[in-house]
Amino acid sequence: MPDPFFADGPSDFLTLDQLREMTGLQFMQKLVDGEVPTTTLARSLNYRVSKAEAGRVEVLGCPGHEQTNAFGGVHGGWYGAVLDTCMTCAIITGLPRGQYQTTLEYKINMIRAIPLGAEVIGIGEIDHLGRSTGVARGEIRGVQDGRLYATGSATCFVMGAPLD
Repeated sequence: MPDPFFADGPSDFLTLDQLREMTGLQFMQKLVDGEVPTTTLARSLNYRVSKAEAGRVEVLGCPGHEQTNAFGGVHGGWYGAVLDTCMTCAIITGLPRGQYQTTLEYKINMIRAIPLGAEVIGIGEIDHLGRSTGVARGEIRGVQDGRLYATGSATCFVMGAPLD
């Protein structure tokens, strides 16, 4: 798996016109391959989009001390960022050329604490993709033990007109 490409500044990101020239799945595969910039938040939160296929995206992460709350546990925002990323990116994989999306809302349920230093996988899958909204579900599991740490759901606003 290639290293992620992180933007150094706003000019590194693709323009909306460039984004609209490829399908969402093409864009996500380029992101996984390090050909287009990934979310810059992923660098500071120590996670990466690791796999993208139609209707499904996987994110690998390993929370460390830098991602803790005031009590020394993994901050709830870390769970939220990983789940928001895998769920909304799953929606992106279903978009035709010309369309793009943004998160309207997401919800997470933290089931148990992720141990610091444990590698986890976030999996997002499309439940519904319509003309103006997309809905996805997600979960975070331990890579080594398969334990379920959190679940989530997201609704995205789909914008733009399909070009195909």
